[in-house]
Amino acid sequence: MNTLKTAVTALVIAGGTIATFAFTRSDNNNERLSAQTELHWFSPGGSYLGEKTIAEQEAECPGSNFTCARGYDDENNGAPVGPVRYTAQKAQP
Repeated sequence: MNTLKTAVTALVIAGGTIATFAFTRSDNNNERLSAQTELHWFSPGGSYLGEKTIAEQEAECPGSNFTCARGYDDENNGAPVGPVRYTAQKAQP
C-alpha cells in the first residue's frame, strides 16, 4: 500500500512537470544577431530600404543616437513581416 502511494505521488509530480513545460511558450528570439546578419530594412516613416547586413545599414545612418531604420526578417510588397529584429542607430565615435 505504501509503495502504491509513492508510485502515484511520483506520477503526479512527473505529470505536473511535463505539463508545465508542454504548455510553456518557447522564446524564439534567443537567436543572436551579428553585424553580418541580413535583414529587410524600413525607415522610421515606413519606406522599404532594402536587404542589407546590420553593419551596412548602420554605416548609412546619418547623425548619432537616433533610430534610422528597423530590421525585419522579411518583407511582403514593401511592408515589414514579423516583429522588429533590430533597430539601427549610428554609434557615437
